[in-house]
Amino acid sequence: MVDIDKAISLKEKIVVWFTPHNEHRIVLTRLVFWLVGATNNGAVDIYKVLLIGNLTLIGLASIFYRAICQMQQSWVYALAISCTLFQMQFFENTFFGMAAVQNIGIYLWLGLSCWNIAQVPQCSKKLLWAFVFGIFATFTSGNGMVVFPAGAITLWIAGSRKASIIWTIGGLIVILIYLSGVQHQSHNSSPVQILQGSMGYLGSLTGVSTGKWIPIIAGCIIVMIGIILNLNLVFAQFISIQVFSKPVQLFLFAFFIAMIATGCMISMNRDVVLAISTPRYKIGSAVVGCLIILMIANTRISQYNSFLIGLACAIGSSIFCFMTYYKMTPIIRANQMGYLNNIQAFRQKTLGQAHPPILFEKEWLKIWKAGKWNFPESSR
Repeated sequence: MVDIDKAISLKEKIVVWFTPHNEHRIVLTRLVFWLVGATNNGAVDIYKVLLIGNLTLIGLASIFYRAICQMQQSWVYALAISCTLFQMQFFENTFFGMAAVQNIGIYLWLGLSCWNIAQVPQCSKKLLWAFVFGIFATFTSGNGMVVFPAGAITLWIAGSRKASIIWTIGGLIVILIYLSGVQHQSHNSSPVQILQGSMGYLGSLTGVSTGKWIPIIAGCIIVMIGIILNLNLVFAQFISIQVFSKPVQLFLFAFFIAMIATGCMISMNRDVVLAISTPRYKIGSAVVGCLIILMIANTRISQYNSFLIGLACAIGSSIFCFMTYYKMTPIIRANQMGYLNNIQAFRQKTLGQAHPPILFEKEWLKIWKAGKWNFPESSR
């Protein structure tokens, strides 16, 4: 926001909006900060940013609930989805402003894009909405680019060949615009490390306290289940898996491919342990868990057996959700103390007093001098 204010010409302002942040062009993330500041005399209220970011998680949940309604499935699946999605493993996104908007928001835009992609065989106009949300995803976080190959594959398999070609061409244009001027950030080139990191990312909700192999194995199991439940889309002549809703299956299939691709992108830019253990990344594992639950719910089996499976998922996810609150609360309190200590140290600096080291000292000082931030109690 400071750089945007200093920019004189429209071209300079656009450059600021699209300047890469690491390997990401976080245009929509910056837009949220700018809107919050624009409605508050230029100062950013971090609580509003966090609220907007975490509301996107409710938006994502609403897409999953809509899929359950379209399948006309039992409420127990909605409970399972809720307890998988609303738990504390990815707690960083609840107090890390940029992460809340970027790391959660990306999955809302991916979900909306994939949902519209699944509707294209019935309504070709949905392709435009899918494309718009695909652009939103891409310019919220670089991982959003995965929606374009995922969408192209899904549309081709669904029989919408013309739409798949149009989607591919449009996606290539967006990706080329995105990548123009972005420096290569990859850290890993080993196929084994990329495979381990991507599988570990998908299974990261299982944690790393027992070592990296549990999440990696969990990720492999998740991918195998996802592949098995969607084999009928690729091998329709040989494999007959009956589903309650074909559009929902296409939606889950597209989203599932996007999540696997996301895991590969993260594992190329982070080592295996970081891909598994970084708290704010674990939202991806929760999303994949929801997709698997919905795939199972969409498979046609007897109503009684379906209810029992859904109930088992609901009970398991409820227990898991409770355990994450129990496990993460001390960690969250430790993080809270760290942030409060940082604020106190910065307060001492502004008063000209001796102070302990300040995390991101230069950035804080720049924003504080520009009047874009103040101490939390000043706004209460």
